[in-house]
Amino acid sequence: MSARRATASGTPATVAVAAAVGAAALVASAVVLAPAADAAPSGPEDLPEPTAEQLAASVRVWDPSGSVHVWDPSGSVHVWDPRGSVRPLETVENDGGETTISLATDILFTPDSADVPPNAAERIAALISDIPDGASVTVGGHTDSVRGAVDNQQLSTDRATAVADVLRRVRPDLVLEVAGFADTRPAVQEDADDPSTRAANRRVEIVYAG
Repeated sequence: MSARRATASGTPATVAVAAAVGAAALVASAVVLAPAADAAPSGPEDLPEPTAEQLAASVRVWDPSGSVHVWDPSGSVHVWDPRGSVRPLETVENDGGETTISLATDILFTPDSADVPPNAAERIAALISDIPDGASVTVGGHTDSVRGAVDNQQLSTDRATAVADVLRRVRPDLVLEVAGFADTRPAVQEDADDPSTRAANRRVEIVYAG
């Protein structure tokens, strides 16, 4: 009777242990056999072959017509003509039978000076060679409107006198009238932004009929 109770009481315990061991084995096998969804791949995956459209879109043809610029020197090279930048000593005009030889004092004299250099005197002598014998000649000095170290009236008179002295030495037959006009008889209207207009007014004029 006692042995039967022991056998009966041990049977449930044995069954419980066996059930527990079996469950654990099933769980372990499930862990081992189930694939890991989040595990990193063991190697790079193969990419699909590109389509014809993808290949066409990735290839570009180089067109040099839009990237190569031809340099044209015709628009960037300027020819310097000294004739337009070098002012001559004299200009000669004939108007109604009266000839005017205008001498640029910027070339003829140093600033605020009335001394005629020897080479300029030779040029003046050549310019008056065509004046008729015994002609009456007016020698007039002119300045711009800018006041300098020397009074403009005095400077214009001194320069006219210096040129007249050259004429007397070369052509003593001429009848000379000498005057200084300062800035009272400008050749052109002066422009404060254009220095050439003031330069044009700084002159000595030799005027005679012929």
